[in-house]
Amino acid sequence: MLKPAFQEPLKHLKGARTCDGDEVLRVLAEVEHGHPEGSMVLKALRDEEGALSDFEWSYANPAAHRLLGWRVEALQGRRLHEVPPELGLAGQFEAFHQVVETGEACLQVFSHASDGFDGWLQATVSRFRDGVLVRLRDITASYRAETGLRDTRDRMLELLEGTPDCFLSVDAHWRYTYLNRNALTLKGKPREKLFGRSLWDTSPELRGTVVEREARQVMAERVASRFEVLLPPFNRWFEMHAYPSGSGIAILFRDITGKKQLEQERDALLEREHSGRLEAEALARQRARELLAAREKLIQSEKLAVAGQLAAGVGHEINNPLSFVMGNIHFAVEQLAMLADVAPPGLIQETEEALCEAREGAERIRRIVRDLKTFARGDDAQLRPVDVHAALEFSLSMAMNHVRYRAQVVRCYGTVPPVWANEARLAQVFLNLLINAAQAIPEGDVASHRILLTTYGQEDRVVVDVTDTGSGMSPEVLARAFEPFFTTKSQGEGTGLGLSICHGIIKALRGELSAASMPGKGSTFRVVLPTRGEEAEALLPLLATGPAEPANVLGKRVLVVDDEPGIASVMRRIIGRGNEVVVARSGREALTLLERDTDFDRIFCDLMMLDLTGMDVHAALAKSHPECLSRLVFMTGGGFTERARLFLQRFSHPRIDKPFEPELIRRLVAQSPPRL
Repeated sequence: MLKPAFQEPLKHLKGARTCDGDEVLRVLAEVEHGHPEGSMVLKALRDEEGALSDFEWSYANPAAHRLLGWRVEALQGRRLHEVPPELGLAGQFEAFHQVVETGEACLQVFSHASDGFDGWLQATVSRFRDGVLVRLRDITASYRAETGLRDTRDRMLELLEGTPDCFLSVDAHWRYTYLNRNALTLKGKPREKLFGRSLWDTSPELRGTVVEREARQVMAERVASRFEVLLPPFNRWFEMHAYPSGSGIAILFRDITGKKQLEQERDALLEREHSGRLEAEALARQRARELLAAREKLIQSEKLAVAGQLAAGVGHEINNPLSFVMGNIHFAVEQLAMLADVAPPGLIQETEEALCEAREGAERIRRIVRDLKTFARGDDAQLRPVDVHAALEFSLSMAMNHVRYRAQVVRCYGTVPPVWANEARLAQVFLNLLINAAQAIPEGDVASHRILLTTYGQEDRVVVDVTDTGSGMSPEVLARAFEPFFTTKSQGEGTGLGLSICHGIIKALRGELSAASMPGKGSTFRVVLPTRGEEAEALLPLLATGPAEPANVLGKRVLVVDDEPGIASVMRRIIGRGNEVVVARSGREALTLLERDTDFDRIFCDLMMLDLTGMDVHAALAKSHPECLSRLVFMTGGGFTERARLFLQRFSHPRIDKPFEPELIRRLVAQSPPRL
């Protein structure tokens, strides 16, 4: 129930028709009454000397009452200075005063909290006779979104300012748009003297160098470039990475003078010892290649480590709210389906369609998060059953920017069992093969070219073929395709390590990688992998989520342990009628409850919580109430720590990944073990 914003009861205006018989205000009231945005008219009050001293409400439409959370009788006829100071509207006197005195409209944004509303309002204030007309709009969602984007931008700036490398960006006209602290140190000028000025005007020493050539090529072709250059003004070597950014480009560069000096010293030593030491020179070249390969792998590992941590964190944070969003949508669809038989035809159809569309959107988010989790497990060497079709689709989504302008993708998927592999590393192999296939096809003739993905079973193995209609390879090139450092690409476009690394990954998975090709007719790369063997029994007990008959759940007692309130609410709705659901919002609260009452059919426990983790709850129950362990089901949003991985490998409790299917929860409750 709405509460008044003021303490003293006063007479109120019954409507706009009683406002001094003002016909204009009456018409305004009729027009604004049904408007979805809040609308208010405040009359200016002046003292004996004519100075504006306060404002008095003449009218407010129903939308304004809903936004402000005040009753009509507590608003109409009251003055602005009587509004409690803790409410955002109380601070708008000066803005209203300025509009009345100058006649110029203004836009105000302020926070407002009352019964029924807690957020941000945008007030459009314009002069209305001797007073103001105020339009109110709820901008809470957009304001918070802008705040989130601003925070993200600030964090990105912190990362750029904290990196040991130099970074700058320019627009399409080569004008500086950003330089980080290290780049400013190198230039020796403050930002205000560089922003808006041309890169070539402020750095004339770069004209005619490889830097200008590569930068202009990146600007024109929108393809990233990495190169090394000696800059005479600094007499130092730099490794530069230029890539498209918006309508301009960004350049990341680091000082590698020390490395180059070491390389020069090494080359000088090799030159002096060349005579009579050809065998030693060959060994030194081999070591140099290993050093370069290790350097490339180290750079890639660092990037993947950072990106993997970000992906894992983002996926975990999204999965919790996504769980109760999807659960509530599913619950709402079920409830509408129950009403379909009693409601008039077509009454709830549009609502049901809207919820189904929302569920499709949530499913898309879940697939994106799943891809993030796959990427985040890039350094996880554990083998597990992997769906090759899912790995192919994930890799294809990552490679689509390379594929979409060159060829159409044709899928010929057979019915195949899971393979025994590492999901992230298998996806890395498929991604490399897809990109190579795309690069073998010229751009601009998509209708004439195909990339064919074929899968089929072969005894206890699964075969995956990636076939393109590109330029193909000669027998000489095909014979060296998997040789390390061998590449037909121009310098700077490839290291020659991609296929050799893929070959090593597949070989480590006890599989085979081979190639067949004809010049001018395309190539086929074949991956053969073993299916699940006896080793699969040692896997974590991932709960089956396949189709099943709907579970009839009645008379069960269920404990839900999760520090995310939305998860507890949606679990209560899913398990729902005919059952008792008890919620503990932390691991500590759950243990306290279980000391008094252990009579539960199922205990759903979040694995990672801030207070006590699910692992801590398990350890405590193992000591005090071991009979409860058989009823435990762990829930996780995917943010595994090393401790969590070891725990799940050691104990065979069921685990469900968020977001989960409601029917799976009901089946788990229905199939709960008997209480001892």
